[in-house]
Amino acid sequence: MLTLRTAWRLGRILIAYRRRAEIVRPLPIRLWVESASCCNLRCSMCPNKDMAPEQKKVLPFEVFTRIVDEARHFANDMYLHHRGEPLLNPRLFEMIRYAREAGIRTRFHTNGTLLGEERVEPLLDARPDLVSFSVDGFDKETYESIRVGADFEQTVGNILRFARARKARGARRPYLVVEKIRFIHSRVGETAAHVESLRRQFLEAGVDEVIEKEEYVWATADAPERDGPRTCSVCTFPWYAMVVCADGTVTPCPQDFWAQMAMGNAGTTSLRDIWNGEAYRDLRRRFRTDVDSLPLCRNCDRLHRKTVGGIPFQYMVTFLVDQLVGYNRFLRTRLGTSERN
Repeated sequence: MLTLRTAWRLGRILIAYRRRAEIVRPLPIRLWVESASCCNLRCSMCPNKDMAPEQKKVLPFEVFTRIVDEARHFANDMYLHHRGEPLLNPRLFEMIRYAREAGIRTRFHTNGTLLGEERVEPLLDARPDLVSFSVDGFDKETYESIRVGADFEQTVGNILRFARARKARGARRPYLVVEKIRFIHSRVGETAAHVESLRRQFLEAGVDEVIEKEEYVWATADAPERDGPRTCSVCTFPWYAMVVCADGTVTPCPQDFWAQMAMGNAGTTSLRDIWNGEAYRDLRRRFRTDVDSLPLCRNCDRLHRKTVGGIPFQYMVTFLVDQLVGYNRFLRTRLGTSERN
């Protein structure tokens, strides 16, 4: 019954997207709720290190519970990360439990440096659906040149310990992914042997997938023109998802690092009112009529990626599986979590 209801909602979202509707009756089915915008590292490719101190916050628990109390009626899953390190929020595990008890699946992405031994059992008890780790260099020199402030052996040890603890419990949650970035400008140092050796260690410890992803390209107003024509002119995010930053600012897209496209604030306004408020309606209208008037969107790489039936294909398969089947271990292992370009 739940699957049929979700399929019905997805169908209505698709119709609204196809019609480029300004008012979208189905509320967002997926949320990004930023548990922390601060980070303990200064990674070479990440703009977080350039954020002003006053922008680095943790999401207050009372704001989170208010979001969940409303979102439980329409959101299927929730990302508890965006621009910072989730484990810096001291109430992250409570957030996971609160969302799970409300029927919302949770996942978060972490650098893994703060997942010490004392946090392994509490995190397993909280039962997030998916945890992914950034390990962008598979030897010490490469890793520490990228993840500035981290210790290679400590991070790898944290991940291996957590994977083994989940395996020892015989637990199915969380699904574990280790991610390695494929950088635009290649990094020297690690060898294929380094990569294969560490990959094998992760998998033997109980990690479900080790994947390689393209370097993330944040949307910025001064981004250079993309090569080649757009494959589509309308992003799907404003029709199915919503991002809530740690200070409550709502944006339509997780590529808007600096939260320049503010749609409202979840600390003072309901998600329902924001979703079809004037800012969201204007955004959808401009996507339909003049995408070039949107500085962050006009050169976004998502409008240049492969499409299927006019819909951006990236993450489509795993998104549909997540929504219709849940975070199904059997299917995800076979289909893979990695993006499809």
